[in-house]
Amino acid sequence: MNETIIINGCSFNLKAIKIKNFVLAGECLGDFTNKENADEMLAEKDKKTLCDAISFFFAGDSSLSDALCEGTKDDAIEALKQIVLYYQSLFKRASLMAKSVSLMAAKPKI
Repeated sequence: MNETIIINGCSFNLKAIKIKNFVLAGECLGDFTNKENADEMLAEKDKKTLCDAISFFFAGDSSLSDALCEGTKDDAIEALKQIVLYYQSLFKRASLMAKSVSLMAAKPKI
């Protein structure tokens, strides 16, 4: 399955995003407060941060951010939601791997 996201006239194919880019985008977005859903979590971020994260997903740096910022904040939120939905299984596997690695590094005392 090949899906395309269009933001402010720029189209991006969701297929081969590197893990490094996921990490960079996650660092860019930072921590989320305890909100009920993705809309609320993303709405608390400013448009520049959202566009930076999208740029990190696709380019691995913030080079696309300025062009993406010409669109609306809602466009950026919808794009990030599409990315997360498309790669949901990858996010789950990465989360489980991170948890396993952290448990190997520091086993909790029982």
